[in-house]
Amino acid sequence: MKKQQPGRKSACAFIRSHLISVTEGNSTGETSPDIREHLDSCEECAILVQRFARGWESLAAPEVIRPGPSFFPDLIGRIEAYEKPGSGLATTRSLAWRILRPVAVTALFLGGILAGHELGKAEKPLSRSEDYFAAPSVDIFENIPQGSVAHYYVDRQNAMKEDFE
Repeated sequence: MKKQQPGRKSACAFIRSHLISVTEGNSTGETSPDIREHLDSCEECAILVQRFARGWESLAAPEVIRPGPSFFPDLIGRIEAYEKPGSGLATTRSLAWRILRPVAVTALFLGGILAGHELGKAEKPLSRSEDYFAAPSVDIFENIPQGSVAHYYVDRQNAMKEDFE
């Protein structure tokens, strides 16, 4: 590896930092001949500028891709084959399933809502385990001390309910 001259190192740094303007040739008047001389003498910078110029040009002009002459006729043929009604039991099943699937999902959803409503209306007594957990909670609400924050909150909520009724 050759020793670089002090001016050469700064010229390499200048070219690396101004790579776009060097590639496009937009360098200012006095530095333009110096850049050309440096690129002629420094193989590293010359290769760097050439590689960047190739990449820069490929970004500037995107390649236009056009479909082949058989693309559209083949596409239309595939669409027609897909839309063509088939024959047989499998085609009938798939058509029926495609049409009836939303109806079946809606029926199941509404059936679940109605079943939940009917189950919620049933007045069945609490089982022993439910009674064990529910009784202390109900007692707590019945024995709220007067003047406490909880008493204020419960009375406020009850007053709001009475306003709506």
